[in-house]
Amino acid sequence: MTLRLKVGTVMSQGDVGRTGRFTVAFRLPGELGIQEESVRYVTPYGNREAAFVAIPLANSQVLCAYEDDIVGTGDEVGGYYYLGSVMGDIPGLNAALPEDSSEIENPSSDYVSKDKPGLFGPDVQKDQTPMPIQTENPTWPDAFKDMYEGKGIIPEAIGLTNYRGDAFKITSRYNSSQKNSPDPFQDWRLGMYSGSGKKIELVDSPIVDGIVMSNEHKGKDFFIWSSGGSKDSPFSEGEYHMRTHGPVNLYTLVNNFHIWVEDGLNIEIENKSTPSKSYGPGINADPTGGGMKAADGGGSNTDEYEEGRQGKYGNESTGCIQLKSKYNNISLQASGSDSVVYVEAPGNEAKVIVDCGGSVDIVSQGKATVQSNTEVEVNAPLVDINGSDTVEVTASEVKITGSDTVEVTAPEVKVSGDALIDLTAPKINLTGAISVMGTGGSFNLKTHTHYYDWKHEAGNSNTLQPNEGS
Repeated sequence: MTLRLKVGTVMSQGDVGRTGRFTVAFRLPGELGIQEESVRYVTPYGNREAAFVAIPLANSQVLCAYEDDIVGTGDEVGGYYYLGSVMGDIPGLNAALPEDSSEIENPSSDYVSKDKPGLFGPDVQKDQTPMPIQTENPTWPDAFKDMYEGKGIIPEAIGLTNYRGDAFKITSRYNSSQKNSPDPFQDWRLGMYSGSGKKIELVDSPIVDGIVMSNEHKGKDFFIWSSGGSKDSPFSEGEYHMRTHGPVNLYTLVNNFHIWVEDGLNIEIENKSTPSKSYGPGINADPTGGGMKAADGGGSNTDEYEEGRQGKYGNESTGCIQLKSKYNNISLQASGSDSVVYVEAPGNEAKVIVDCGGSVDIVSQGKATVQSNTEVEVNAPLVDINGSDTVEVTASEVKITGSDTVEVTAPEVKVSGDALIDLTAPKINLTGAISVMGTGGSFNLKTHTHYYDWKHEAGNSNTLQPNEGS
């Protein structure tokens, strides 16, 4: 057995058996032209579980070893073996190759447009490839088992992997647009992979075009920074897309945390978590710890709250949005001339609570309105209503009751009622030009020891006249 060396040119990577063989053209002696031979791929590192894979492309000039001893044709070493690629032109070698370059396979000439509809990393059906992947006696490590799925017989991945499946891989898989494939796709990427499933990829494909990071929790935890999207991509150009099924913690130790939109759209914070995700038993929660009970007392797989929250806030274990400042202020600013700060809680049992250990100030340069369909209640040891111009209270029935003092002070005080006006307190102070109006009945107004009677004369305004002997 004698191994010899030959230099040839790769004509095709096509390999129906998916064993790593490829076709090389060698010059024959004299004027006999060229002879194509099947060459086995040899890697400097690898077996069925781990390998460095880089099958040379068509048009590559390669150095091969071969056995030319006729007696040794039955030897296992017989045939051609790839030793490496030769860089640079070999004088006289290319002269023997076909003049028509189309006879040499050139996969890069069959480009799939990034606007062409496609699938991101699809599982190719068996009827889309000429032969199924060998499973009983696999040729390639798991990281490279999909490298023939683009065209069926052309390897479209190079890289390095170990027995765990940790890999560095460059993939250039795509279906030929000239073959009118029913499910064309383009999958070009550079990736690093761990055996457990973690990956970092640079992807140039129609659906995902950008940087992709994910862990072994497939579909639950991933990050995509899209550099550009075709019409088939769900991601916008420049989009920063992150999904996780665990907590998200962002913080800075010694500096500002600033989020802003410049000439863009809105900032939206939304919590879609339903009571079925409630953690542990609690107020209004399923005693088994499954979540909020339904209004009918049923199980926890519902987003309906039990009528009438217990306690001040009800269940805060899930679905909440909380803003907290441990040592300083929380400010809401809407600086536009027609900006609106809107707080909405439309539920029948909803509450809006402002709980403050100090003072609560509502300051408006325009009109300030408190409106309710049922009742407005103001409770305090002292209720002080001051108007620099006018204080006006209007209702079908007006009651002002103070356990100590009711004081209304303004240049003009108006109290109007259609049925009853009732001012009750140990002491009532009305200061200003006082106007009290009613449609009927009697009214008693007492201040110090003076007693006034309600009098109405036709054609005259309502007046307060002192009683005789007051």
